[in-house]
Amino acid sequence: MRALLAAVLLAAVVVAAVALPAAAQPAAAEGAAAAVTSCTICHGDADMFGDEVVARIVGGFADDVHGSVGLSCQDCHGGNPDPALADDPDAMDPDFAANPFRGVPQRAEIPDFCGRCHSDAAFMKRFQPDARVDQETEYWTSQHGMLLRQGDDKVATCVDCHGVHGIRGPDDPRSPVHPTQVAETCGGCHASPEYMAGYTLPDGRPLPVDQLARWQRSAHAHALIDREDLFAPTCNDCHGNHGATPPGLDSISFVCGQCHGREATLFRGSRKQQGFEEHNGFGLADLGPQGCAECHEAPEPQADYASPGHFSECSTCHGNHSVVRPTVALLAPLPETPCALCHEPVGEVAAAFPEAPGTEATYRAVRDGLLARAADQDLAGDERFDWLVDRAHELPNHTVTGQGGEGAELRPEFARLFDKFRIGKTYHTYVDPATGETVRERITRCTDCHAAEPALGESDGYDTAKAYLTGMQELTVLAARAERLTLHARRGGVEVRDALLDLDHAVDAQIELEVLVHGFNAEPDGAFQKKQAEGIGFARSALEASQAALGELAYRRRGLAVALVFILLVLVGLAFKIRQIG
Repeated sequence: MRALLAAVLLAAVVVAAVALPAAAQPAAAEGAAAAVTSCTICHGDADMFGDEVVARIVGGFADDVHGSVGLSCQDCHGGNPDPALADDPDAMDPDFAANPFRGVPQRAEIPDFCGRCHSDAAFMKRFQPDARVDQETEYWTSQHGMLLRQGDDKVATCVDCHGVHGIRGPDDPRSPVHPTQVAETCGGCHASPEYMAGYTLPDGRPLPVDQLARWQRSAHAHALIDREDLFAPTCNDCHGNHGATPPGLDSISFVCGQCHGREATLFRGSRKQQGFEEHNGFGLADLGPQGCAECHEAPEPQADYASPGHFSECSTCHGNHSVVRPTVALLAPLPETPCALCHEPVGEVAAAFPEAPGTEATYRAVRDGLLARAADQDLAGDERFDWLVDRAHELPNHTVTGQGGEGAELRPEFARLFDKFRIGKTYHTYVDPATGETVRERITRCTDCHAAEPALGESDGYDTAKAYLTGMQELTVLAARAERLTLHARRGGVEVRDALLDLDHAVDAQIELEVLVHGFNAEPDGAFQKKQAEGIGFARSALEASQAALGELAYRRRGLAVALVFILLVLVGLAFKIRQIG
C-alpha cells in the first residue's frame, strides 16, 4: 500500500492543481513558467494581501511539488502569466483563449479540478513514467466521494489531505500524507466529535471518533512512530487512500494478510474459520448484542459477553484500530501469576533441570510477598494478574540502575525474554475524545466463547487454548532457566557461545508457536506440537551446555582456591626462612 503513495509523487492535489488546456501544456511541461508572473507580482504584494497570505501562497509554492517540476499558478488557476499584466484585470480573463482563467473551485468541484491533470496519462507521464492516473476515479467510489456527490461538502476532498499551496510529495516527512502523518491527518476530522456529529454507521449508531486514540495504542502505531518502521500500517493501508472505504467484514483477513500472510493462510485452513462461517450462517447479525444467548447458556466468565454480531476472522480476536500486540493473556486459563510463565516448571524436562535452591527460595519469597500485597488491595483474577505484570517491571531482580544513576530500567536479558514470550495484560486503555475519559478495553480471550464445559455439544476450543498455553509455558520456563544459568556462567568468565546459540533457537521456536496458534490445532501430530517439541530440544541443549559451563566455573574456582592456599603456604614458609636467616 505504501507503494501506492510513493507512486504518486504528483498526486498532491490542491485547489491550485488543475490541468492545463492542451494548447498550454507544452509550455508548462518545458518549464516555461517564469519565476515571476502576473500572479506572483500581485499576490506577493504584502501591502495588498498581508504577510501571512504572501507567505502561504507565494512563499509556500516555492517548496511545492508542482513548482519543483516547473508548474506555476496559471497552470492550475488559468490566466495570462505575463508579468506586464500584473495590475491588469485581463490577466484573469476567463475568455483568454490560450489558458482561460478558472480561479478557485467550489468544494464539490475540487476532485474534477485536480483530476484534469492527475487523470491525464499523457500529461502525467511527462513528469513520472509510472504515475497513477486513477485517483479521481477511485475518489468517487470512496465514502467521501459518494457523500460529496450527495451534496455533503464537509467530507474530505483532495486539499484536506494534501494541502493547498506548499504541497509536498508523500515521501517527504513534512507532508500530511507521509506515512508518519497519515493518522493525524485523518484524525483531523475523524477524531473530532463536533465535526463528525450527525454521521452514523450503517446500523444507525453514531460514527465513533475514537479510531485515532485507539490506533495510537496499537502495535502498528508503535512500529510506525516509535520504531520508525515505514512499512507498518496506518489508516490508508487498510482503508485505501483515494478510494477510502472500510474493508468489508468478510475481507478483513485479506487486508491483514497483506502483511501477516502466514497467519492468514493458517487461519483460512483451520476449523476456526469453518466455525466462523457456520455461526455467520445462523444469522447472528440479526440477533442483537446478546445473540449468543439465543443458543448458549453462558457460564462464567461469559455472562457479560456481548455477541460480536459477525465473526470476521482477524478482527474478532484482535480488534481493528486498537490492535495491541497479542500476548499470552489472550489464551486461557492463565496461571495464577505471570511469574509462573518463567519460573514454575511444567513438564518432565523442567523437572530434570531443577532451579538452584537459593534461586528457588528467592523466587518464592518474592512471589509470596507480591501475592500478600495484592491480597491487601483485594486484587484477584485478571486484576491481580495485570497488577503483577506491572510489578515485574519494577523488581530489583529484573532491573538495573539507569544511565546516570537515575531511575531503573529492565535488564537486557529480562526485557528480551519478557518481550519475546509476550507476557502482557488482559486489557489496554485509551482516552475517548468524545468524553475525555480513559476507556479500559479488555482484550478478547478464548474463554469469551469457549467454556470448560460447553453448553452446546462437544467443543475442544477450551482444551486447545489450554494446550497452547501449557506448551508455551513449558518452553518459556526452560528458556528462562537456561538464560539465568548462562548469564551466571558468562559473568564468571566461562565461554557459553554454544548455550546461547541453542537458547536463541529455543526463543525462535517460541516466537513461531505464537504464529502457529492461528491454525487452532493442538493435536500431537500438528504443527504447533511439533514446533514445541523442537523448541524443548533446543532448550534442553542450552540447559545442558549452561550446566556444563557452570561446572567449568566451579572447577576453576576450586582450582583457584587450591592455588591460593598453596601460594599462601609458600609465603608463610618463605617468611619463616627469612626470620631464620635474619
